[in-house]
Amino acid sequence: MLAPPAPPPTVARRELAGLVRMDGRAEEIAAFEAAMVGFFVEAADLMGVPKSVAALYGICFAAPEPMSFADIEQKLDLSKGSISQGLRFLREVGALKEVSAAADRVERFEPDMELRKLASRWLEERLEKQLISGRSRLQAIGKSIPAGRKSSARILKARLKALQNWHDRTRSLLPVVKTFLKLA
Repeated sequence: MLAPPAPPPTVARRELAGLVRMDGRAEEIAAFEAAMVGFFVEAADLMGVPKSVAALYGICFAAPEPMSFADIEQKLDLSKGSISQGLRFLREVGALKEVSAAADRVERFEPDMELRKLASRWLEERLEKQLISGRSRLQAIGKSIPAGRKSSARILKARLKALQNWHDRTRSLLPVVKTFLKLA
């Protein structure tokens, strides 16, 4: 009889991190869930999303059936407060949707599979807010350039000007990207 394949390195790292509860569950299911959670945790890290929020999304993504709060609590080693806040955040950004039937006594959640909605909300919630505040922050930074040597100040002003140009270009592209996401 062949031994089962070794879990991917991501699974091992996430098991050590203790996000997915492995005890008392079928090993292959728990390993799949851990791999999925690990994938989303790593991806979310790039976007500045908390590990607990990514773990919630990953565990819901890995479940073939909608999950209740209790289901999630049983599978993830997170506090009730982290789960509650994470679910609220994921619903607000459109990553999870509530799919409870009228007869259900509890809310059940599943991932919203429309990537463009998620990307559009991320652009609005994160990038757009950063770009709105960025212009005034860059102006304030410009006023704080040390006078020191004239050549040093000139170099720093040129760098700041380049940064302001990057910022302005990004701001001008944002409506185009948002329109593209609506059409896709």
